[in-house]
Amino acid sequence: MLNYMMRDIKIQTGYLLLFPVLIVFMLFMKSPINTILSVAMVYIPVNAIYLLTKSNINHFDLTLPSSRNDIVNYRYMSTLLYAIICGALITLILKVFGYEVTILDLEFALQLTFGLSVVFYPLNFALNTEKALLISMYAVFTLFMLQAVFFGYAVENIQKLSDSTHPFTLLVHIAFIVSCVLYVVSWFVCLIIIKRKDI
Repeated sequence: MLNYMMRDIKIQTGYLLLFPVLIVFMLFMKSPINTILSVAMVYIPVNAIYLLTKSNINHFDLTLPSSRNDIVNYRYMSTLLYAIICGALITLILKVFGYEVTILDLEFALQLTFGLSVVFYPLNFALNTEKALLISMYAVFTLFMLQAVFFGYAVENIQKLSDSTHPFTLLVHIAFIVSCVLYVVSWFVCLIIIKRKDI
């Protein structure tokens, strides 16, 4: 798992240098805090998949001695790990600079991260051609950003009302629980897909 993580980091050094610039730009544009957290949580895994797909390394992963299950397990475990690390880091930085980050912000960001993974990873493991993978990636990430911005502003406005009993707040909690369940289901689906995938 450590080798895969090192590879993910090494292949996107340039993209990682752009990460702070992106966060500052989103703050300058007064994007909702939960949207910034959402982007931070998926930044590394999405870029890694994108670059691996463009270079066709994903195909060669299947020919390596490591178990196919290890490839799927790594992708899901690392997404969760990256989300926790990046989410915690950005939260700490935002708090240092005086921004308020709530549990609802973190919950919403994790929910979107899981939601992206639920759709994105099964497609990534099921599709065979680079073109199909890239098209699906653009489509899924565009949908993710639309949800992050649209619902992000809704979550932010609800929090300004200081109403923890608002129906939308309850909806966010329910959606988070559902996304956690779907994340696990998606994980098992990918294990089945990769076992049947031809090299």
